[in-house]
Amino acid sequence: MSVLEYIRAKAAGLFCMAVGIISACVIAAVCGCPPDAVVLIAAVLLIATACACAIDCFRIKRFYDDLHNLAEKLERPYQLHALMKEPTLSDQAIVYEALEAMGTVSANEVAQANAKAKEHREFVEGWVHGIKAPLASCSLIAERVNEPERSQLRLELDKVGKKVDAALWYARSDCANQDYAIHEVTLAEIPRKVCRDNARFLIEQDCIPEIAIDESLKVFTDKKQAVFIVSQLVENAAKYGAHHLRFTAEQNGSDQDSGYIVLRVEDDGRGIPAEDVSRVFERGFTGTRGREGAASTGMGLYLAARLCEQLGLGLSISSVDGEGTCASVKFPLDRRRLDAQCDNTVSYL
Repeated sequence: MSVLEYIRAKAAGLFCMAVGIISACVIAAVCGCPPDAVVLIAAVLLIATACACAIDCFRIKRFYDDLHNLAEKLERPYQLHALMKEPTLSDQAIVYEALEAMGTVSANEVAQANAKAKEHREFVEGWVHGIKAPLASCSLIAERVNEPERSQLRLELDKVGKKVDAALWYARSDCANQDYAIHEVTLAEIPRKVCRDNARFLIEQDCIPEIAIDESLKVFTDKKQAVFIVSQLVENAAKYGAHHLRFTAEQNGSDQDSGYIVLRVEDDGRGIPAEDVSRVFERGFTGTRGREGAASTGMGLYLAARLCEQLGLGLSISSVDGEGTCASVKFPLDRRRLDAQCDNTVSYL
């Protein structure tokens, strides 16, 4: 609170004080006090009023400045009252009690929301665990089926399995950074694993992958989660008309604090309309291409972006409508940076 703001807030009281001082001086003059005495009375009253206002302004300013500074630093502002010293003055005590009441209500609501989220996550995890058994049984049964039905069944079962895994990743997307294992990984292993896992789907879509990554490039990451992220990029590319996928990588800078390795996934598919590029990471956004008939849920890139945010990786998309798309995943060189969220985790080009 500035002095000007204080004057505006106390304008009515200051006006009454001014009227009181003028009235006292007029009364003193009327009663026959010498001019020097009247001036002295006015000076004393003005000094006393100024001192009282200065003390009051300092007290209020310190209280609200502390309040403002704490609110800016706290990740959860509803905990503000817990870090404040309980004030002794009545007007500040009212503010403190209001913050305490709101903080208690907010904390209870957050606890309830967390409990519901945990319950939902546990339900999905249990459901995924339960569905894996019948899927495995179906895979065994498919082996007794003759071709070409066997290959078709395998392909469809692969698709169901990926949807089930996506449901599990979605349930855990808010706490992915609590369940990861960072290791040094040869970068080329990630797209190789993705291509193996999606081999049947890529063959069905007549999409040929090419991995042109130096085997010496290594990154610090959780391999399982990195494979899922890249899988979403590959599935999207193949689903939207890509016949050729090219994986490349390069290192930008050698400084541990700012250097990174970027993995690029380029395709020659139908591309993304310019008006949709900035929204591809939004939850549930299918865009123009998704509404053209492809089985799109708008969740794949959303999940990829969420996992990148949780792991401190960078994710960006650039595209030319009708010509293809390039997706980039940025891996920091400094392992310590993987535990911090990037300010610009998701970007659009």
